[in-house]
Amino acid sequence: MESSNPAPLSGTPGDEDIYTRNNNDDVSNRDASSIYKGGIPTSGPPVNKSHKSSPRPRNISNPLQTGILNYLKSQQHDQYNHCLPTYFHPIFPQSPSIPLPKRFTVYTPLLLLPSNTFSLPPEWATLYNTFSSAQRQELYAYIVASFAPMGVTHIAISAPISPTTATGIDNRIRSPTGLAPLYGDFGEASDHVGGEAGRGESALWVRAVQNRGIVQIWAPFHSMFSRGNVVEKARILGIESPFEGLDDGFDDSGKRLLGQRTGDIAVVDMYAGIGYFVFSYLKRGVGRVLGWEINGWSIEGLCRGCKENGWGVKVVKVDKKTGEIEGGIDGLAMGLREEDRVVIFHGDNKFATDVIRALEEAMQRTKTWKRIRHVNLGLLPSSKPSWEGAVKVLDTEAGGWIHVHENVDIKSIGMMEEGIAKEISSLLSSSRGSAQLAPSSQPFIPAAKCIHVERIKTYAPGVMHCVFDIYIPPSPSWLESSNNILV
Repeated sequence: MESSNPAPLSGTPGDEDIYTRNNNDDVSNRDASSIYKGGIPTSGPPVNKSHKSSPRPRNISNPLQTGILNYLKSQQHDQYNHCLPTYFHPIFPQSPSIPLPKRFTVYTPLLLLPSNTFSLPPEWATLYNTFSSAQRQELYAYIVASFAPMGVTHIAISAPISPTTATGIDNRIRSPTGLAPLYGDFGEASDHVGGEAGRGESALWVRAVQNRGIVQIWAPFHSMFSRGNVVEKARILGIESPFEGLDDGFDDSGKRLLGQRTGDIAVVDMYAGIGYFVFSYLKRGVGRVLGWEINGWSIEGLCRGCKENGWGVKVVKVDKKTGEIEGGIDGLAMGLREEDRVVIFHGDNKFATDVIRALEEAMQRTKTWKRIRHVNLGLLPSSKPSWEGAVKVLDTEAGGWIHVHENVDIKSIGMMEEGIAKEISSLLSSSRGSAQLAPSSQPFIPAAKCIHVERIKTYAPGVMHCVFDIYIPPSPSWLESSNNILV
């Protein structure tokens, strides 16, 4: 997802998250707010006129609040600090008399806090602002200790992924420049000089475990992660909404792999990132994913994730100016092993068409080529710059699916659906109609059709992140040779 174009999916946890431990989002991604919604008492207990029972303080089970409370309690015994005891409940000395922050997300070993953690509620912000730098570090240490059972060793403040850098340059690699480290060693920024994969040993690497045990790894100071993508990942895996073209047999709508096995096909992901969607395709059984990515940190995270999940990966460097690949096309074609489930091209996806077509030609000679039946375009706010490339790399005989991610005005989703299908059809006409053919031949130019729109999540007020599944039908000759009939 991190490539040459505008912002993809934000790395900021949703405001509704009070607690998320990202161990397995397909079973534990329930409404965590129900766990801690009770909050902290902000006034004295109600007057008990019946004397039937004594008022009790609410249990403080939120580890963020527990860490803060433990720090405040430690300060009560400091003879030089006489103001802190007033922040505890007059009747229940184990409870605070002010509201405390409660939202957090854990990506082991990182505790990620919302940007307003130390500015809201106002009473808490007033107290926090009285702390010296040394006191704040001590506070963070207490918080880390409270999260020790979850393996937390570092704390940072989250921020949305900015489309530009601090100097106003386009943030093409989607670096989380707003992330603010608070506690722990996050490594040196220069540890990954030139953005080359395979380095970054001193950096902090974190992980999340999502659908069906898929592990994803990334360096939060250098590449982004969005837990909101779990919905689309689940769809690819066949857990949630329909996702055509990843079953060996027939599907309900008659669109199928036409005799191909899922393990015999390939997928192109134009914005591979740390393996956001790549890993879901592999888990579903796709034979190979050809990915493109320009952020070296993301590629390193993808490689680490592949190793953790047991998938072979091969990284291929692409020249920034010429688009030529390191070792040459023939060298890549001859060197690929069946266990190399991922080929990640470290370069701009504007070169994808030429590289993939050349690789197809070379591997066709050895009958090792896997037809590309899906192209994933997971870039936000728009993946349009890669639509033409997607049309050109999709198998021209067997056809397939292009999965277009877009941010859309909720009122305009239907219009966008029609517009994308029309634009893809136009690109098919221009690319295949201009192909060199024998004088007596007539090019087969299929019409694209949007067969499904998946609403992923609200990106901003009135704006929805949608995935448009665009189906490109096979050629008549492929239909005939496959001995299948579309119904």
